[in-house]
Amino acid sequence: MSEPVAVLQAGAWGTTLATILARDGGKRVTLWTRDEAQARDMAARRENRPYLPGIRIPDSVEVTSDLGRALEADDLIVTVPTHGVHAFRDRAAPLLRPMHRILSGSKGLDPQSGRRMSELWADAVPAERIAVLSGPNISREIANGQPAPTVIASEDPTTARHFQELVGTPFFRAYTNDDVIGVELCGALKNVIALGAGAIDGIGYGDNAKAGFVTRGLAEIARFAFAQGGDPLTAAGLAGFGDLIATCSSKHSRNRRVGELLAKGQLLSQIREQLHGQVAEGIGTTEATVAASRRLGVEMPIAAQTYAVLFEDKPIRAAMRDLMDREQREEISGPLAEVSRLVRGLRVGRG
Repeated sequence: MSEPVAVLQAGAWGTTLATILARDGGKRVTLWTRDEAQARDMAARRENRPYLPGIRIPDSVEVTSDLGRALEADDLIVTVPTHGVHAFRDRAAPLLRPMHRILSGSKGLDPQSGRRMSELWADAVPAERIAVLSGPNISREIANGQPAPTVIASEDPTTARHFQELVGTPFFRAYTNDDVIGVELCGALKNVIALGAGAIDGIGYGDNAKAGFVTRGLAEIARFAFAQGGDPLTAAGLAGFGDLIATCSSKHSRNRRVGELLAKGQLLSQIREQLHGQVAEGIGTTEATVAASRRLGVEMPIAAQTYAVLFEDKPIRAAMRDLMDREQREEISGPLAEVSRLVRGLRVGRG
């Protein structure tokens, strides 16, 4: 019998991971939800109707609202929305033990401090026992058994490989990476870009505009990650380019949908009501990202215009016009240009 694993928070992503780990991976899983009534309903119906309707939760998944019971497992997969991770960490910290390992599946930045999720957890657990999960991971498709890749990043290769082996299934292929900063920031900031991609869909600007917007958004993500010590090449991988493409194009993407509805004239308050308790992480991440970019001196025009639309009532067409009217320049510039020259220099030297 395999060692148990706990998935903490029974939203769409948490329920998906619990389901595939038990159904496809043969793991013993405890799925925790803070809501006792939700736990009873899911245990009885074997379905998470509010967040993942139509997907059967295997009988081997224990659903509970008892956090102490969930933390009896040594391996903890945290899928709490980013705005709630700080408080959840404080609640869980007194119950954590030295053998606990944490895999963070929350994509975003702490709205109060702008910190990454692994940074929050490092206040309670040694950094070498923490990993992060990111990539093109649309929960509905994965729950349906459709193939998908993901990335697991940790400072400690042993921890990364441990979680790679734990979460990998025949339909969920996991790769490892040692760039925790880059992987986390790619997973967080792609939601910001997805808001704008959805707005382009809503207005009907076309494929050229969307392709250009997404590509320049990827450049912003790489610049931001590099400024904080991440590897800009991570943006070209699954956690960057892969996740960005999925989130900016999928009909299941909440962030893309929010942007689309904004472009059609709906208010942000109205859109939030339509999410029925689910979270579009890009909204809070936009606020945290713009604050951090100003502090770091990183130029992020797309994030800045997205902020203006979300929080300053700037019309989307005006935001797009201001992006298009910016001074024309080289495509690859700043720190990324330095990296590019270095790579080309190495190639020439080898030749």
